Amino acid sequence: MPRSLRPGLALVLLTSVIACGGAMGESMSAKSAGAPPAAEMASPSVSGDMAKKDFGEEGEPKPGPKTWKRAGAATHAARIAIGDKETLPLRGMQFKVEIDGFRARVVLDAYFENDRDRAYEGNFQLRLPDDATPYFFAFGETDFERRPATAVAADPAPKPVAGPRAPQATEPQLEKAAFFPKGEQQKLGTSAPLIMAARAKTWHNPKEARIVPREKAAFAFTETTRAQADPALLEWAGAGIFNARVFPIAAHKIHRVVLAYDVSLVRAGKDFEYRLELPDAAGNVSVDVSTSGPMTSEPKLAADVDHGRSYFHADGAPGRAGGDHALTFRASNLGNPVLTGSDPQVGPTFTASVVPNLPARAASTRDEAVFLVDTSLSSNPDRFNVFMKLLAANLENNRSTLKRFNVLFFDVQTTWWRPAWVENTKENAQRLLAEMNNLTLEGATDVGAALAASQAPPGAQNQDRFDTFLLSDGAATWGESDKNIMAHALTRGPLFAYQTGLAGTDGAALARFARESGGAVFSVVGEEEIAKASTAHRARPFRLVSVKGSGADDLVVAGRPRTIYPGQALFLGGRGAPKDMTVTVEQDGKETPVRVALAAAIESPLAPRAYGQIATSVLEEMGKATEATSRAYAIHYRVVGETCSLVMLESDADYARFGIQPEREAERVKAELASVVAARADAALQGSLADPKAYMLRWLDGLAEKPGMKIAIGEELRAVVRAMPEGAFVVKPNALEIKGRTKDVPGQAYAAELLTPGKLSYDAATAELQARRGKYGAGDALRALSSLVEQTPGDAILARDVGFSAMELGLPAHAFYLFRRVADARPWEPQSYRAMADVLGRMGMTDLAMIYFEVSMLGEWNPRFGEFRKIAAVDYVRFLRRVQKGELKTSAPAFAERRLVAMNEATQLKGADLVVMITWNTDNSDVDLHVTEPNGEECFYQHRSTSLGGELTQDVTQGYGPEMYVMKRAASGSYQVRAKYFTSQRNRASARTKVYAQVIEGWGTPQERVTEKNVTLAEGKEMHDIVQVAVTAKSAPMAR
Repeated sequence: MPRSLRPGLALVLLTSVIACGGAMGESMSAKSAGAPPAAEMASPSVSGDMAKKDFGEEGEPKPGPKTWKRAGAATHAARIAIGDKETLPLRGMQFKVEIDGFRARVVLDAYFENDRDRAYEGNFQLRLPDDATPYFFAFGETDFERRPATAVAADPAPKPVAGPRAPQATEPQLEKAAFFPKGEQQKLGTSAPLIMAARAKTWHNPKEARIVPREKAAFAFTETTRAQADPALLEWAGAGIFNARVFPIAAHKIHRVVLAYDVSLVRAGKDFEYRLELPDAAGNVSVDVSTSGPMTSEPKLAADVDHGRSYFHADGAPGRAGGDHALTFRASNLGNPVLTGSDPQVGPTFTASVVPNLPARAASTRDEAVFLVDTSLSSNPDRFNVFMKLLAANLENNRSTLKRFNVLFFDVQTTWWRPAWVENTKENAQRLLAEMNNLTLEGATDVGAALAASQAPPGAQNQDRFDTFLLSDGAATWGESDKNIMAHALTRGPLFAYQTGLAGTDGAALARFARESGGAVFSVVGEEEIAKASTAHRARPFRLVSVKGSGADDLVVAGRPRTIYPGQALFLGGRGAPKDMTVTVEQDGKETPVRVALAAAIESPLAPRAYGQIATSVLEEMGKATEATSRAYAIHYRVVGETCSLVMLESDADYARFGIQPEREAERVKAELASVVAARADAALQGSLADPKAYMLRWLDGLAEKPGMKIAIGEELRAVVRAMPEGAFVVKPNALEIKGRTKDVPGQAYAAELLTPGKLSYDAATAELQARRGKYGAGDALRALSSLVEQTPGDAILARDVGFSAMELGLPAHAFYLFRRVADARPWEPQSYRAMADVLGRMGMTDLAMIYFEVSMLGEWNPRFGEFRKIAAVDYVRFLRRVQKGELKTSAPAFAERRLVAMNEATQLKGADLVVMITWNTDNSDVDLHVTEPNGEECFYQHRSTSLGGELTQDVTQGYGPEMYVMKRAASGSYQVRAKYFTSQRNRASARTKVYAQVIEGWGTPQERVTEKNVTLAEGKEMHDIVQVAVTAKSAPMAR
């Protein structure tokens, strides 16, 4: 519901929209709101007197467009989940915002209460603006405690007291007592030491996170929680979503989470806008904003001016009234703003947002265009409405040049609107929009599959070139995740995308796709920009030759654009303090230097990190080739993202135990210029970043360096991989067959939850899966279930869960990328490699499956994974026998034969009447395999060998499995297979655990039969039935 914000009173209610664990119930929508991408467009009109404007000419300033209204707040939505549905109440939030030019720094204090009688591990997940880069994270108890109402003092606003006994209260004033008063908050510093010092009096034993390489951080957290110590981990989950697992959360205590980040303001025409979104939830909120220059606010707040800075304040208590869910600040006519600031260890640095004045000249146009429309869950509701307006405007405003078109709708599947090109008539456009209005927006987002499919529209000839328009946030939550490989599919013409400023846009991905295809990303931050954006692609692009600044060095441009369009904004940084800039462009073989006048520099502590953020993103694009340098920049400038995470452990000894030492990377950063390192790597790689075989070889070479890994990849395997054909490394799942796409398909409960972003529960999604499976088929069922992945990307428990479900549905190919994402995030867990090998074997991708089987066998895995290699070897033998029989084809038959001999020797298993294997999706949990044989004897962890010959592998008590039961020669009768939920995650209220079981009858024989089961283990129920196997008398003994 709307509510108002008036001067001095910000009525803010923060909603809890995150879940954790397998259930993913009520988790946040998969994307977050925020600032423009690295290479955005100002979307100039290119009609009328297009060619009259010359280089460098300025137009009269006009008010910037109003940005899109949101159906509900998206950024800063947060909660701590301690199970499928259990959450801890949020009691208050305090924001301190400093705006310098076009950059903002935000320090957020969030107060959560554990109103339970025991401590928990929780998942704190916060949605941030798109290009926000956290630099500080800390967690700990406060000195405040909430007690029963009968213990409340008469004073309605109790004061915090010193000593071991915390204040007792039930009223919301408790959290306000922890807030900094208006005057004090404005004076607080934003550096890490100052943040910690300011909160020391009311924060009990807080822990501050250290910035470390991402995989090392995740490994240290996982191992520490297993020992029930006190870590926390903040890691990037994609498109502005940051997960923070925190432990312990003490009973009956108020806990404070502090997160600080930097972000760019949204460029809206000539204006820059900062929008502080305030989600709905019970709790007090206080906001203090200071700006380097005059800014207007909406709602209007009184500004105190001191030493050239303007100060705004708003605070409030729970309540609802008319108005918006945000505070908006807008600066007008900043020109090309530049911030300068000194890095004490590196030297002077700067950052700028500039728009070179380029003439808009009409380009030759193509008669055909493909529109890619994202119909995933994250498009609902705001984004899809914008997409429809953009699509309608493109068709109408380009009707004179765009003669034919088609539309590819995509989520986890791709569907062409029509089986051939469609004439661009008003009637066809109206028909399309009417059908779009009836679509259900659900499922995860397979951007890679959509880009590949878009290059082969039905009816097009192989030589045809056409324009591609991507109406999507660009955040891939399903399928291929490597941006270089995805962009490599774009071969038929330029791709144009749009930055809306709405929640969850992966601006880096959109910029990459546009750059690699020769297209552009246009800014459409409000409805007033739609008309311009719809024709902006008709201006001729310029090749970007260079960007230089007088007095500047190591200049790096976010997104590394190769071409720019008139009106395109460049976000850049470097060393030094430039007075002006020159952007050299080329068109028709003629190079032209364009001088860019910079606004008066603003001295700001935000400048060094902005430069570091850009440099890190540019270096991260190059992968392993620049890994050491990108890691140094990320650590030095505290940039959380694809390279590094923030992790906090209990003590310095814990950091040392995991090889996490205070890493001082300043010397490397000072010596190695990001622009030089990136250019050198780009030249050396020569496009190999998009080569799947090169990707695999780099991955194999880097395995030994991963935390928790002890593995040696021999030259024999490398040679075999190098000799494999290119196609062996391209995994293309078959398209899902979807029968129901319209709004009348979803069930009532599921449909109701789809309407509110972030509210889809695990129970509703799994119930919808079962209903769709029976009515429409496996493809429709998986599409519904994949909405959970879209809602909470980066969750390993959920990825395994949905992957197992895809396998049970008979769609194993769609599980591959889910398992690979888990392996990338948690490389020390071998179950993912075994699962990928299994999936690839079923797809007939023999060569790639062998690689993952080899990784499974070559690793020396943590003993807590039991007899993993023995079980993987049994799978590998079964796979290699199919290769030997010619059922599976390989480019390395001699290698496969040698490995079969070795695996046969390792397993000593020629055949078996019955093999049962189980694995499960949650860590720190103990699931036991039980098989009751025909004579009533039970084979389980305390009785692993039976009188009939049943054998059980070692018990796995700390999560995932696997466990295996083998009966070489089975007696006639019934074998009851069950799973006992012996212990669950000790630190969570309820983490959904799902067991995936394979039952193989006649293992190693032509009569082999496989049964697969997914069983959800319910809390409070120890024993769960999986399957009952009936063995009849045999005329001859099976091979053993």
